[in-house]
Amino acid sequence: MAEEDPAPPADGDAAPPPPPRPPLTPEILAAFYENLDGNADPDVAADALAESLELRDRTTDSRVGSRVDFIFNALDFARDAGLTPAQTVAVHEVGQAMLDACAAAPGPSFSFADAESLFQSTILPKVAAEPDREAGQFSITDVRAVSDYFAKGFFQHFSLWRFVWSEEQEMEKHETFKRVEFAYPARPLPDFLTEEANDARLAKEAEEAEAARVAAEEAAKEAAEAERLRLIEEEDARRKAEEEEYARRKPATLAAAVEHAVKTALAQERAALEAEYAVREKQLREKISVLEQQMKAK
Repeated sequence: MAEEDPAPPADGDAAPPPPPRPPLTPEILAAFYENLDGNADPDVAADALAESLELRDRTTDSRVGSRVDFIFNALDFARDAGLTPAQTVAVHEVGQAMLDACAAAPGPSFSFADAESLFQSTILPKVAAEPDREAGQFSITDVRAVSDYFAKGFFQHFSLWRFVWSEEQEMEKHETFKRVEFAYPARPLPDFLTEEANDARLAKEAEEAEAARVAAEEAAKEAAEAERLRLIEEEDARRKAEEEEYARRKPATLAAAVEHAVKTALAQERAALEAEYAVREKQLREKISVLEQQMKAK
């Protein structure tokens, strides 16, 4: 059903009624809820709702913007309250009647008492003991929730609504002119690479990086092997020096000779193990260093 513009309070200076607007249909209502649920930005749903109800310039006209916000919040409240589509349309019609009355009455001629009286006369005919909710009628519980919503959303800000809808909005229009210079077409760059040439360059760089990595691994292996041979040579030289020293001072008795042989064997075994562990540790550190370089290169 189309919205009816409420009759303004009796006043000689009453403004003419606003032009008719498209009614809120179940299709518009369903599309609004779908946009509201499907988009993280509520402005998407608000813009689509304003377009459907032919409420333009909501971002530049305070009256249109406040009307769209009022409708948005009313429809959101109706769904949270569990109202049917027909009941939601009825709530919408009551809200629009309140806003239209603020616009029709000049200044303070539309009082708070007038607003209360208009709200009661608009919603009471829709209340029934056994309501037909699909026809837009309200039960006592429903009308209590609707009244509480209007008390907090409209009547607590009644003076603000009346001021916005009864005072002319001051607007300033500014025009700005800018000079734009058009650049000449850029000349082809001499070092421009085609896609094939760029792919070839990237492939060559990848091959060079791989060759450098392999060379680094080989150099690390050669250095580790050289270190291992050096340690072996040092151990051989030390052992030879000990044997020569032992030959110079032979044990005086058999017991001393056995004790000296055991100590010498243990010392040699310990030295050999220490040298081997040192080589392994160095090799392991070099492998870890190469792996870290490879990961950085990637």
